[in-house]
Amino acid sequence: MTTNRFAASVLKLFLIGTLAIFTSGISLFSSKSDELATDKTIKNTKPWANIDGFRSAKFGMRIDEVKQAILRDFGISDSKIDAISHPTEQTQSLGITTDKLLPSSGKSRVVYVFGYKSKRLMQVNILTGQPVDKDVTPQQVVDAGNLLGNHFFKKRYQEDGLVAHARLSDGSVLIFRGKDQKGRMALLRLHNRQQNNQNNEIQIALNLSYIEKPGQEDTFQLSEEDF
Repeated sequence: MTTNRFAASVLKLFLIGTLAIFTSGISLFSSKSDELATDKTIKNTKPWANIDGFRSAKFGMRIDEVKQAILRDFGISDSKIDAISHPTEQTQSLGITTDKLLPSSGKSRVVYVFGYKSKRLMQVNILTGQPVDKDVTPQQVVDAGNLLGNHFFKKRYQEDGLVAHARLSDGSVLIFRGKDQKGRMALLRLHNRQQNNQNNEIQIALNLSYIEKPGQEDTFQLSEEDF
């Protein structure tokens, strides 16, 4: 029993660490990138997208309000919500694991990120596939990516920074990146974690982020005068 508890704790910490890191690095997908080809057909699709958060959790909500949204959306109470602190960005997050996100996609990890200064919801990160669910197949994760990609493609987005099905230098696929009229971004990425495991197994993961202010995240930053 002690061993099982230890293994579960290690897995939980690994998941928290993985998703804490995923909070960072949004600048890698900034609209200034010239390496990613845009799909000219998406910008003419109507109606306009409205990226205001995830389900009942809206950008600008406080932590207690997001907890209530999680209860409404997933039936998960406060006692089963993980509190996460990012070690460098000094942001606070709420994390849940659910199997009610997409049909036949296995378990997903959802992390709600709050601004360092504002203490309000600024980003939602969703991870589906490995390592959240070790039993899910690569095809299930790919199918989930296709389903979400098709969903996003039905809406209209700003032409600036619009990307569809672009392969990145690390081998991952940026299925979709788009901003609504207010500049809020949806970012969907599929990647294979094969190079990180000893058995050389295919481990597919799907990352989805909703970002209120891409490139202007409310995180702790050292000023030039500090050091």
